[in-house]
Amino acid sequence: MSEKHAEIQQQLKELPHPVLTAEKQEQMLNHIHISGNKYNKRKKWESAMKKVYLGAVTIAAIIIISVLTFNQIPDKNSGSGSIPKHTTQSEPGIVSKYIDPPGLTVHQVALNNLYVEIPYQKQDVIISKRATDKYIIIDIRDKKTGKALYTYGESIGHDKEKLVFREVQTKKGKVLLQMFVEIDPIKGLITKVKKTEAEYNPQPKKIETEIINTGSRSGQFPAENVELLANIGLNWGNDVQNLYEGYLIGVIKN
Repeated sequence: MSEKHAEIQQQLKELPHPVLTAEKQEQMLNHIHISGNKYNKRKKWESAMKKVYLGAVTIAAIIIISVLTFNQIPDKNSGSGSIPKHTTQSEPGIVSKYIDPPGLTVHQVALNNLYVEIPYQKQDVIISKRATDKYIIIDIRDKKTGKALYTYGESIGHDKEKLVFREVQTKKGKVLLQMFVEIDPIKGLITKVKKTEAEYNPQPKKIETEIINTGSRSGQFPAENVELLANIGLNWGNDVQNLYEGYLIGVIKN
């Protein structure tokens, strides 16, 4: 068997090798180039179609997100929009004796559902309370001189949504630094600051600067305390005034 096998291998080696003519070789090369070009074009087309598909998906996603976001924008005429907007100087209101609720510190003064913190101890100031049809207003004066120190107010009603403000004296009138907050009266927490703004009475000729920032003392929400800080530059035409004011609020637990 081995001799027969060797003989067959020798015969195969002696067979003539196929010879390709130059013309055949050129045809084969052209076919290879054409096939390569077709492959490259197909790849480019597939890549372009992928980009078109991804672009269409992205545009569709943007449209969907935009529609959802628009639907989630609160209507100014509903919900929190019903909170009264304090735009005038405090009305006289009905004056009553201030009663300190239990649980507050010597620097915390009660409004209605909220309290404010003041740099003075309550024993060193005179605190009076006024009530209008829309607000509870607290006036704080120096016990020795009777000078007005602070005026704060809080909207009545709207159990979980509150407008709180501080009146700040200017050279020409007053500016109201306002916060719209959402609270949890059971847990005694502020869950959200919905809006901040300043109201001027009278309106200055130009407001050079109006920066109003809020933040929780803990750095997160819900929070026990929220602070408002304002940097306001007022141009009265022939005079300029810069205000750096703020206040801190918390919720009185039920």
